[in-house]
Amino acid sequence: MTSKDKISSISVGPATEEHASAGQVLRERLKEITCLYEIRRGMGLELSGDDVCQHIFTHLIPAMQFPEIATAVIELEGRQFTSGNLCYGLTHELQSKISLNNKPCGQLRVFYPAAKPFLVPEEQRLIDAVASDLEIWLERKQIDEALRERLKEITCLYEIRRGMGQELSLDSACQQIFEHLIPAMQFPEIATAVIELDGRRFSSENHGQGCMHDLKSEIRVNHKPCGQLRVFYPADKPFLVPDEQRLIDAVATDLERWLERKLLEQTLVSIAEEHQRSLGQELHDNLGQQIAAISYQAAALEKKISAWGDVDAATVAASIAAQAQTAVMQCKQLAQGLLPFELETNGLVAALQAFVSRIAATYKVTYDFECKNDVVINDNNIALNLYRIAQEAVNNAIRHGGAQHLHIPLAFNDGTLRVSICDNGRGFSGVGAKSGASPGMGIKIMQYRARQLGATLQFLNRPEGGTEVRLEMPMDR
Repeated sequence: MTSKDKISSISVGPATEEHASAGQVLRERLKEITCLYEIRRGMGLELSGDDVCQHIFTHLIPAMQFPEIATAVIELEGRQFTSGNLCYGLTHELQSKISLNNKPCGQLRVFYPAAKPFLVPEEQRLIDAVASDLEIWLERKQIDEALRERLKEITCLYEIRRGMGQELSLDSACQQIFEHLIPAMQFPEIATAVIELDGRRFSSENHGQGCMHDLKSEIRVNHKPCGQLRVFYPADKPFLVPDEQRLIDAVATDLERWLERKLLEQTLVSIAEEHQRSLGQELHDNLGQQIAAISYQAAALEKKISAWGDVDAATVAASIAAQAQTAVMQCKQLAQGLLPFELETNGLVAALQAFVSRIAATYKVTYDFECKNDVVINDNNIALNLYRIAQEAVNNAIRHGGAQHLHIPLAFNDGTLRVSICDNGRGFSGVGAKSGASPGMGIKIMQYRARQLGATLQFLNRPEGGTEVRLEMPMDR
């Protein structure tokens, strides 16, 4: 070998080693960058905690110096997630703490057999970076879950409030609450609920025994306790106590308001009914009797004046007596409308027919009344509400709609009672979506009565002119 060759040999060796070392460093750095890129790219919020940990292991282990023997563990709030190749007895490790909202919640640990060295600074930086990415994911996941829970709460309250119309019965209102409250709970598949109101108990379909862990909210109506709403889990399941308690309190408040409106409607109908009874009693017992007395006195006066030979004065007295007698008959008709005696003695169909006959005679209108099959209602309260609805509809048709003919069919088919009051008038305020006017008190009370019956009440414009008031009510024989 010549001197030139030796010099060349000496100068090339160190350069080759330096390039090889630099290439190794670049490869390791590329592995780290690829690892972090793939981890960050795949850490979607749709993943579970177990899935995201396995995703980290999939890309972290190949980025280590000796991937074929490296293993990893992630510990989070008492849970442990391990890479598939974990072996026990590995004491040589690097680790990085994991915090959530500035509070320690676990750690990421990477193991080698003790005989293998670490690229300590480089691999520690990678592990710290991965731990930091996991912290960010955990915080985002926590926020996402909180938002989802909040959205569930908002949706629950919106659907409950949208569906709790005053036409619902108490049982239907409670089932409406269960339908939307249960899915909004932390564990809807095992959550159950109970509403207790004035000694009555309503429960969700899946309610069973052995559910000892519960949250509850008191229900008050007009500031008086009347029951409670309770939600149950098996005792081994945790509650999102503050969030779920707030939701349960909000639902209980909505139910309180619904109950108070329902009670207000019942009170309004009761006052209206009492007012009608009072007027009817007054007409029958006082005013009617006084007018009858005037009629008798006028008739007696006519006889005396006739005996005196004053024909003109006798004619006036006779006219007073006749008008007073007409007023007595009208008072009786009004009293019979306000106090429907036929309802208790002969039933709804006879009472309605008698009422329509009287009002048709009074206002000189024609009518058709038909009952296609036997309609027997033994509940006096139901019969009274149906009578009052039909009575108000007939009065509106004649007095406000100017109707000259009424058609009133009653029928009971397929478990449903159907009553219609059809007229040929010009309609009246509050009927139809296009009227633009809010309904009067009479129509509102008709609607309240229908809701108490669990019936549907419609005000329809007839194609041939006039109005149809249609009531349909589910009813057992």
